[in-house]
Amino acid sequence: MPKPTFSNIAPEKRERVLKEAARLFATRGFAETDMAELASRAAVSKGSLYDYFESKEDLYLSVCRDALARSRRAVYGGIKPDWDLYRQIDHIFRKGAAFARANPEYVRMYLNVSASGMEQFADKLTRDVEGYTADHLKALLRQGIQDGIVRSDVDVNLAAFLINSVYIIFLASLVSRHYQIRMKEYLEIASRIDARSATEQLDKVILTIERFLKPAQTRQETA
Repeated sequence: MPKPTFSNIAPEKRERVLKEAARLFATRGFAETDMAELASRAAVSKGSLYDYFESKEDLYLSVCRDALARSRRAVYGGIKPDWDLYRQIDHIFRKGAAFARANPEYVRMYLNVSASGMEQFADKLTRDVEGYTADHLKALLRQGIQDGIVRSDVDVNLAAFLINSVYIIFLASLVSRHYQIRMKEYLEIASRIDARSATEQLDKVILTIERFLKPAQTRQETA
């Protein structure tokens, strides 16, 4: 966590430090990020960064947790308690895609945590990141089975894992050249992946998830 001194500086200064740190970590990775360069970008002294954070590791963890909080507000903040599984999946995927396009550095940082040499951060971050989403999706799937809108033979744990995996890969395809090429290859997309083509593919992804989960009779009624 940041030192108490970080909370005492002006909000716009805190925002600048966190955003510039996120951009630099996303571009360079943890090991290659230089604190002096970060200080210059954030318009603070290098010494000030160590007044705010114990170490570069502490700064990295703080930026990751800040990114997680921003993402959850953007993606889950508008969900209504009475929405069923399908409406929530539609909302989560669309808000997540919008967040990724507006804040690509946060998705790139998420991907960076999976790299070799980042195990120390995965041990401290991944359960916090994934546990909330896993529990949320599993609860929705169980309720969906109970309400008869999800097939009774669905493996809840596996279905939650697959839905979130598709979500992560789709967001990665919006910000990573590697994943963009991969998406274009599999989906046979000839044109550039822009906001319009991404939305078209997202519509198909959401529909495919619904067809996978809905009972056969419900699929026929809504076809």
